[in-house]
Amino acid sequence: MRKLPKSFNPLLFLMIVSLMMLHSFVLASPFSDIPSSHWAREAILSLSAQSLVTGYPGGEFRGDRSMTRYETAEMLIRVLTFLEMKRPFIPKDKLEELKLILANYQDEIEGLGVHLDSLEREVTKLETRVSETERIRTNAEFHTRFISTALYGNLPSGIGMDTGFADSHADRPYSLFPVKSGSAETNLGFLNLEGKVDENWEAGGRIAAFNSVGDSLNAITWGNTPPFFNNPFLGYPAFSSMKGELDQVFVKNETGTLQGTLGSFYPKHSPSYLYAGVPNLTEEGPDYLPNFGGDLVAQMKPYLFISNAYSEVFAGKLAQASAWPTEIFGSNAGIELLGFSANVHWMTAQNDPATMAPGASGLIPIPINSGAGWLNPLTLLPITVGPQKEKTWGADFSYTRSFHDHPMTFKFAYGNSNYKPNTNSTDNARGELYDISVEGELEKNLSLGAAYLSIDPKYTPMILPLSLPAGITLANFPWGQWPFAVDYPGFYTLHNSEEYPQNRQGLKLFLEWALSQNGYVKLGYRQLSQKIPTELTLFNNDEDIQSLGFFEPLFLGTGGKPQTFPRGTTHDWRLDTYLPISTPLAFEGAVSGVEASRSSADVNNIGLNGWLGHAGFVYSFWQKWELDLAYQRAQADGRLLASPSAFPNFQFHDSGEIFKVNYGLAPKTDAFFQFRNFNHNQAASSLNFHFIQLLTGFDLFF
Repeated sequence: MRKLPKSFNPLLFLMIVSLMMLHSFVLASPFSDIPSSHWAREAILSLSAQSLVTGYPGGEFRGDRSMTRYETAEMLIRVLTFLEMKRPFIPKDKLEELKLILANYQDEIEGLGVHLDSLEREVTKLETRVSETERIRTNAEFHTRFISTALYGNLPSGIGMDTGFADSHADRPYSLFPVKSGSAETNLGFLNLEGKVDENWEAGGRIAAFNSVGDSLNAITWGNTPPFFNNPFLGYPAFSSMKGELDQVFVKNETGTLQGTLGSFYPKHSPSYLYAGVPNLTEEGPDYLPNFGGDLVAQMKPYLFISNAYSEVFAGKLAQASAWPTEIFGSNAGIELLGFSANVHWMTAQNDPATMAPGASGLIPIPINSGAGWLNPLTLLPITVGPQKEKTWGADFSYTRSFHDHPMTFKFAYGNSNYKPNTNSTDNARGELYDISVEGELEKNLSLGAAYLSIDPKYTPMILPLSLPAGITLANFPWGQWPFAVDYPGFYTLHNSEEYPQNRQGLKLFLEWALSQNGYVKLGYRQLSQKIPTELTLFNNDEDIQSLGFFEPLFLGTGGKPQTFPRGTTHDWRLDTYLPISTPLAFEGAVSGVEASRSSADVNNIGLNGWLGHAGFVYSFWQKWELDLAYQRAQADGRLLASPSAFPNFQFHDSGEIFKVNYGLAPKTDAFFQFRNFNHNQAASSLNFHFIQLLTGFDLFF
């Protein structure tokens, strides 16, 4: 039997246990021999108030007298009886000490006529309660943002677009955000709960809370991204008072090989060439907003040559600004073995039939973009669609092999879509996607990759209108996608159209050089041309922009020539770098350029050149402080949206400074202050304004 330590004091232990269990009391002393200044007075009075100690006849405690083992055993019995009646919380380490005392005093306990097994049963009950309490694990996070924005100059209706922030969001579906004078505050909190259901299963959930105060446009554009049921871009109002919601619940087995999620979720294994979701129009990420529904993922443990295998099914709804919400259903499966990976994917999206009246159709408008876009083939009038339905499937494969200790990965992805603008009609549009790439390590710190893309103009053409809250209209987003349009303004496709724009084919290249002290240099280049040239005629050509599902938001045709127009081409490149200069100082910068061109002798001549750059220094000092100082500039000049060759209809210059200070309040808490100062000039539309913004807040994790 394990022995008690020599320093063990039974009475002192029982007093400590009682203090953990009881509130403080202000009591008159029943014992005449305890001085008012004695260090153990309050503990003894607490024990006496619960009849755990009784003292001696005559009202004396006799604290200087050593307890006999039988007296200790009697007090132990009283404590266990109290614990069973009151059911207080006992820390696990103290419970272990209590079990140790019980084992060492078993002879004395039996001598008092109490069966030891009955006391052990009471301890087992206590241990069960402690185990159940410790099953539940919690963590939380809280984010606050304060925004104050001021605009000065020539700005219609007080709302415009600021392009100086495109640099940090150039790979997002909507990279530019509206700006408006006003102030706001947003608060976002999450409480995560997780615990064991039994020995094999765990369950948990996430409770979200959000509120916004002040100017709504500043709050929803520049503040925290609201959770699902508070997000105006998902069709819900942004509540001004704090509102909590059950955002997600999940259950998973102990090995993590099976997990089910209800509530907000992102499909774990869906590739972006097939499905990405609703773009996030809040400046502070994530790039896409979650779905709401259910997701079930099964993961197989490694077995023989199989290093990984999974399957997934999901279903959800996408909120949108139309009479009909959209349902999504999908599944994914994959396997990895011997350096080879294979994945298959399937998904269908359709307007919810439960919300439709019998025979209803045509309630979703398709944008015409100044006379081009989806057109009724003979009348050249804009059309409406719905109820829409789109089926997609895809497969991707990869193989990794080392050459002279340098790994190389070969990849191939294929996507296929079938779209019906009206489920009650026989009309449909089909399209395909190919993505072939190779990437690997040339040297120890040098990686290189290349890819060939081919995306049909009718690949996943189903578009859904964004839910736009009051103060934001389609007019705010004519240039919201930098470096060039990939969707129609105010609409989105289900796949990642920034990475995989429809009606394009060409090459992508990237290079990454890793430096010491976490430094790096990254270079990317992409050259894509129209796969099918944009030709607008009065003839029903299957490959004409008039045909159903032909997706082309950039190189639009406005002429009437019955001939094949030249193909439009885009070039874009980007350089990112982080260069440590000394221990506390580093340089970071990014510069990117874009060119969109289509040479034609008529009004379809397009030529746009632009670039944007960001350069700054990061200085860390006093361990908790970090200072960022940067300069940004963006400009574009040229012809866009089918203008006469001699007339530049797109021109802006945007430049300014960003000053940011971060302070680590605690290991899991950061506070920051950011100042932005920009000048915007758009000569073609006579816009010239000055933009100042203060943004501050903190992020707390506990």
